Amino acid sequence: MNPPNPVPKPAEGWKTLYDELILSAEYPLTRKRIFDVRKAILDRAEEILTLPPTSERGALIQALYTLRLLEETAVHEPKTA
Repeated sequence: MNPPNPVPKPAEGWKTLYDELILSAEYPLTRKRIFDVRKAILDRAEEILTLPPTSERGALIQALYTLRLLEETAVHEPKTA
């Protein structure tokens, strides 16, 4: 029997949420989901702010950029009834 999935560590928590959003088949993406992922990314950025630069910092910046593009797309997509 496999143990249940562990709660992601903060370092991988934002990445898990981000990957789930990006790979989601649910379109349009909701602003709430985008907001939740952005919050997780910003929380992680705050945690590592005083640490030496890592590749994770670059990944956080890229993820925020991608979320901005997704949000702009979601805003401009016509709403379906």
